Amino acid sequence: MPTPRPESSRLPLFARIRAAIPGWMGGLLTGVQGVVLSYLVVLVPALAAVAGAPSLDGSAAVDWSGATAIATDLWLLGHGVPFVTDQATLSLIPLGLPLVTAGILAAVARRFAVKTWASWALAVAAFAVGAALIGWLGAPDGLRSGPAARAALVGMLIAAPAVAAGIWRAYGARLRILDVIPDPVRAGLRLGLGTLALVIASAAAVGGVWAVLGMDHVSVIATSLRMDPLGAGALAVAETLYVPTMVCWMVAWLVGPGFVVGTGSLYAVDTLTTDALPSVPLLGALPSGSGGWWVWAPVGVVALAALARAMLSRRIGLDWDSAKSAGVAILAVATGLATLTALSRGSAGPGRLADVGAEVVPVTLIGTALVMVGYGLVWGVLAAWRWTRGRMRGDDATVTGPVPLAGVRPDAAAVKDAAAPAR
Repeated sequence: MPTPRPESSRLPLFARIRAAIPGWMGGLLTGVQGVVLSYLVVLVPALAAVAGAPSLDGSAAVDWSGATAIATDLWLLGHGVPFVTDQATLSLIPLGLPLVTAGILAAVARRFAVKTWASWALAVAAFAVGAALIGWLGAPDGLRSGPAARAALVGMLIAAPAVAAGIWRAYGARLRILDVIPDPVRAGLRLGLGTLALVIASAAAVGGVWAVLGMDHVSVIATSLRMDPLGAGALAVAETLYVPTMVCWMVAWLVGPGFVVGTGSLYAVDTLTTDALPSVPLLGALPSGSGGWWVWAPVGVVALAALARAMLSRRIGLDWDSAKSAGVAILAVATGLATLTALSRGSAGPGRLADVGAEVVPVTLIGTALVMVGYGLVWGVLAAWRWTRGRMRGDDATVTGPVPLAGVRPDAAAVKDAAAPAR
């Protein structure tokens, strides 16, 4: 008869590893793996590109150090550290990289971190230290402290919610401090974040439409580069990391003010002013038209806000608490629009490319106003429906007993007889 295996041996591999190591060690491993894996996301394509590309002097030597430096600069750029050269400063963040980093941290925390504050804090601290180390090594001599501190700060901002999300997915952890948040505030945050999510998803869909319409332009640019497969793959990875940045641009386009890709250009629903752009295939997916039906695109933001408000009409009514919820939602939308616009704005090169992205103030003000109009429309419809329904119920009410004359009190016995059911 076979000997039964211990209960611990029946657990999945990651569960056995987590059970065998101390809780604090699991948090430390989460942060370290987050740094290493996110760095490999940019390092591996860079090494592959230089390995497959011919050298400029015709020798067989491969510039591994140059590829590593490029990958380090790109990783730091994705974590908020500008890339400074003698000719220009590159500060346009590839927002896909912090999203990938957050996803990696959440996945690793789900398997290694434990449900303790110490494990969470060690994971965040370990990632911040690793980011600071990469910032220190990637910065030029004499200017190491600034990039290291900035990378550590941004790393903490990315790691803190990502690790918490991973622990929550693994253990169902619940923050009791959230219980003190009033219900109107919770409802308002749900409405505001839901509205913002609808706007971002719609902007991504519209950007996808423009990308399909510009497929020929994209293919022409890609063909003109004459890159080998490995180099083309590395470029595709880098461009993919910038797709979320372009989605934020499309939010500004959908709201109305639009965005610029170089000084003197403007991509908006009512205006299209272009100039020469770098030979980057991704830029072929920019909007190639304006006017006509596109000028009605901001009305779509009103419709999305109205949809979000209507979906939460049972939770958010017409009383004073609902008014507070609407105020919280509007504040959440304004904060989200300002943050997205600021993160997707920066410098993409020398000269006119030093100005890329959208203006924060116009996008925030106009976008918030459109959302308020959408909320107001639903509020007005609900109020009118409630008033109409009340009037209809009042008109349909009938008197089943005798109606007394004005100023005469009805006899109690007569009222009792009238209210009694007929035999």
